[in-house]
Amino acid sequence: MYVLDTNVFIDAANAYYAFDLAPGYWDFLVQLFDSHHAVSIKSVYDELGEAGDGDPLKDWAKRHKQRFIAPDSRVVACYQRVIAWAKNNYDSPAVVEFQRVADSWIVAHALAHGWVVVTHEKSAPRSKRRIKIPDACVALGVECLNPFMMLRNRGMSLAL
Repeated sequence: MYVLDTNVFIDAANAYYAFDLAPGYWDFLVQLFDSHHAVSIKSVYDELGEAGDGDPLKDWAKRHKQRFIAPDSRVVACYQRVIAWAKNNYDSPAVVEFQRVADSWIVAHALAHGWVVVTHEKSAPRSKRRIKIPDACVALGVECLNPFMMLRNRGMSLAL
């Protein structure tokens, strides 16, 4: 099962798979959700909801709100582990930002349930100012893929 990061949606809509040019990408994500091969989380939904009214991505997220799950007790326990790791390895402002955005919860969900994180973020293991999802995943033993790898693994192709 995949847990999808905020940028999988934002980067796709703005850079890779605009709704009007690649509707198949969005249909594919819904199919992953419907077949229980992917989820995203409430924190990601909340971040997507920060866009202005009429934003197509915000509207898409609203139509699929039930696909964005809340944390359960296992996730909350793992979240504490994720934050303890962050505090032991990063400067305080980086930890505060990691907690403020969905990133820490994404890693906690994946850790709690043995899921694979999907993100466009790139690793930056020497950074002490910003915690990158791939680095948290490596440190905590969570598999992490970029969206293109996920699409290939699922046999998806974009054909015209």
